[in-house]
Amino acid sequence: MNKVLIADNVSDAVFKVFDENNIEYVQKTGLSEDELSREIVDYAGLVIRSAVTVTDKIISSAKNLRVIGRPGVGVDNVDLDSATKNNIVVMNTPLGNVQATAELTFSIIHALMRKITEANESMHSKKWEKKNFIGSEMLGKTIGIVGFGNIGKKISEISHAYGMNVLVHSASLSDTEQKKYKVEKVPFEEILLHSDIITFHNKLSDKSKYMINKDTLKTIKKTAIIINCARGGIVNENDVKNAIDKNGLGGYGCDVYEKEPQTDSIFSGMKKVVMTPHIGASTAEAQEKVAIQIAEQMVDYLLNNNVVNQVNK
Repeated sequence: MNKVLIADNVSDAVFKVFDENNIEYVQKTGLSEDELSREIVDYAGLVIRSAVTVTDKIISSAKNLRVIGRPGVGVDNVDLDSATKNNIVVMNTPLGNVQATAELTFSIIHALMRKITEANESMHSKKWEKKNFIGSEMLGKTIGIVGFGNIGKKISEISHAYGMNVLVHSASLSDTEQKKYKVEKVPFEEILLHSDIITFHNKLSDKSKYMINKDTLKTIKKTAIIINCARGGIVNENDVKNAIDKNGLGGYGCDVYEKEPQTDSIFSGMKKVVMTPHIGASTAEAQEKVAIQIAEQMVDYLLNNNVVNQVNK
C-alpha cells in the first residue's frame, strides 16, 4: 500500500497531487520521536520539512518506508546514512526556493548597507534623523559567494545587475561555469580578504562547520558584512557578536541559527545585525512550487519506481 504520512505543515498543493494520483495520505504534525517511530510503521512515504528530525530510531521503525520527501533543499534533519542502510530514498526539491532565498539574501544586504531597519524604527518613533543613516552602494563592491549551487548561481546573476565584482569559493565550480556566470573562483582565504559582502549558500558539514570564527574574522575587512541564509552552524555566532562589539565587522545578516526556533538570540538589540526567522523559502510561490514538486516526485517513485532528486546513495 502506497500510503504517505505528512508529518509537517505543507502547502495544500501536496494533498491535491496525492488525490489526483489516488495516493492515500494522513497528516499528523507535532509528533515526538517516539510518536513518529510508532506511527511510521505502516507508511511507504514520509513528507517532512524543517520541523521534523528523522532519526535512525524513526527510520529503523519504518519497516515499509520507501521514500522520504523534503519540499525544499536542506536535508540535514534526516539521517541519510540510516536511510541508505535501510534502502529508503531521500529526495528534495533543489530548484523550488531558489528565487525566494536569493531575494531574501539581497533584502538583508539592502537592510544592512542602507540601514533600512534602523531608519524605519526611527521614523516609527516620529523622528527625522536623516544624517544618521548614510549607507553604502553595491556598485563596484566585491561580493564573495561561498557555495555555488542553484542559489549561489542566482546570487551571482543578481550581483552583476548591481555592478559588483563576484568571487566564488566552491569545489564544484567548473571553468565553463566561471565563464558562463562571469565569476572568479578563489580559495576561501581570498573571499575573506577581498570581499565587502560575504554570503553563504553551501551545505553544513564537518568541513564547513564554523567557517566564520574568531580566526577567520581577523582577516575580513572591518567594514565587510556577512550574510548567512544557508545553515546556522556555518557561522560561530558568539565570535561574530564579539567582532561586531569591537567594531571588527560591518554587520551580520542571518536567516538561520544554530538552534531553531531561536527566540532569545545573542544578537537581539544589535543595530548592525538584521535577523529573520528562517523565512528564506517562505513565499507563497515557493511553498506551492516545492510542494507540487515533492508530491509529484514521490508519486512517480511510488507508482513507477522513478527516482528524481535523490540526495542519499
